[in-house]
Amino acid sequence: MTAWNVGLALPEWILAGAGLLAMWLDARTPPDKKDGIQNVAWAGVLLATLAAVFQGVRLWDPGDSVAAGGGKIYAFRGHYGLDAFAVFLKVLFGVSTLLVLSLARSWLKRVDRGHGEFVMLTLFATLGMFFVCSVEDFAGLFVALELVTVSFYCLTAFKRNDERAVEAGLKYVVLGALASSFLVLGIAFVYGGTGSLDFAALRSDDVAQDLAHGGAPLLHFGLLLVVIGLGFKIAAVPFHVWTPDVYEGAASPVTAFLSVGSKMAGITLLLKVVRACLGPGGDAGLAQATPWILLIACISAATLLYGNLGALWQGNIKRLLGYSSIGHAGYVLMGVFAFDQRGVAAILYYLTAYLFTVLGIFAVVVVVSRQTKSHSIADYAGLARRSPLLAFVLLCGLLSLAGVPPFGGFFGKFLVFQAVVGKGTPTAYGLALVGAAGVVISLYYYLVIVKRIYMEEGVSEEPIVPSRGMKAVLYTCLAGVFILGIWPSPFLELAQRAASALSSAS
Repeated sequence: MTAWNVGLALPEWILAGAGLLAMWLDARTPPDKKDGIQNVAWAGVLLATLAAVFQGVRLWDPGDSVAAGGGKIYAFRGHYGLDAFAVFLKVLFGVSTLLVLSLARSWLKRVDRGHGEFVMLTLFATLGMFFVCSVEDFAGLFVALELVTVSFYCLTAFKRNDERAVEAGLKYVVLGALASSFLVLGIAFVYGGTGSLDFAALRSDDVAQDLAHGGAPLLHFGLLLVVIGLGFKIAAVPFHVWTPDVYEGAASPVTAFLSVGSKMAGITLLLKVVRACLGPGGDAGLAQATPWILLIACISAATLLYGNLGALWQGNIKRLLGYSSIGHAGYVLMGVFAFDQRGVAAILYYLTAYLFTVLGIFAVVVVVSRQTKSHSIADYAGLARRSPLLAFVLLCGLLSLAGVPPFGGFFGKFLVFQAVVGKGTPTAYGLALVGAAGVVISLYYYLVIVKRIYMEEGVSEEPIVPSRGMKAVLYTCLAGVFILGIWPSPFLELAQRAASALSSAS
């Protein structure tokens, strides 16, 4: 753990280089010839993702001396770690960015300026996400998360001439700064309680005993503030108030990126912190602390109910997806509530299915809004006659979000419920019942949209034809949603290996 081993951060070096190259090209390219910058960004993210995949192959190769049989490798004197968990999430982040860049290509053609800035901010946000996967201390956690968040602040208010975008960006900045304050204050209290910023300091037997039996009040308070700060990032109740307004005001490609990238970054760090608080064996600490178990259960239940109930009365599809995103954060927290390897694997699989589902839906939103000039759900009436492809992708995406087989969202929800019910406690059964109620509620508002698509007459019968690039995004997301639902075994195995790597962290 004392070696610098800087080559281990090859994906991050590639992303940083791509960002600097995009910045250099933007300063030397005429306004009408910015496509090259987008190609550089796409190639950079693709290379970084492939580098992460190659690292994962080496980690899972028992004969590789560098990987040491699948263990964790450290760099930068122990402040950066690489294991199967980090690789799994880096690949997810890379795939999501590739899809978002492809989705944004046609949208940027309608934007008169700022193409280079959009690409650079996307690359730097992705760089932060990659670092989030490998941080090994609270200092790195804060810096990596702020790199992601500040990039999203700028992306949210990217449409400078749009009042709603500026308002959304301002709300996001103010509330995000408040959440960051809670986070950094919590880190200070954790340092005061342990004398170290390293996650490893939380894994000791002494700390696990204190967390399990109510000792070390300073540490408990610090962890509570950290959970508040991370709860803002994943849009968990009561730290969710920014979500619907930001989703509605930001440009659709930005909202798509925000719904996947910011949420997954927050969940990644929450899983790292929670694992550090479970003791050396992964079954002590918070897993035995009744107040913490009840706290996570209450936050999860409130998030599930608020998100799904709030979506019932929405007439704007982006606001509806914002409330839906809150509800899905509740399902992720159900996996956190399990406090075990099975819960982590369920979360990772859930996030994989959620990625393809949400980006497919937002691809439809981008294409339809370009034609209708609005985001009203009423505009989707008769979509099946205007574009059968868009209607089918939206149908599959909505049913996947609702948890209907044979789509990926169903299997993701099944794994989460399995992890919770497997705890066998009254609290776990109660949380599972709330989750089931959330599924029923969500079915209603998702099927209302389906009814509009296939059973109602639209105001216009003009065909909607997606571009070739947008069709590629639509087909990719559609394939991902179907494959994850019909052939889950290989992806579940990868998720279980990643969860095992996190659980065995030392």
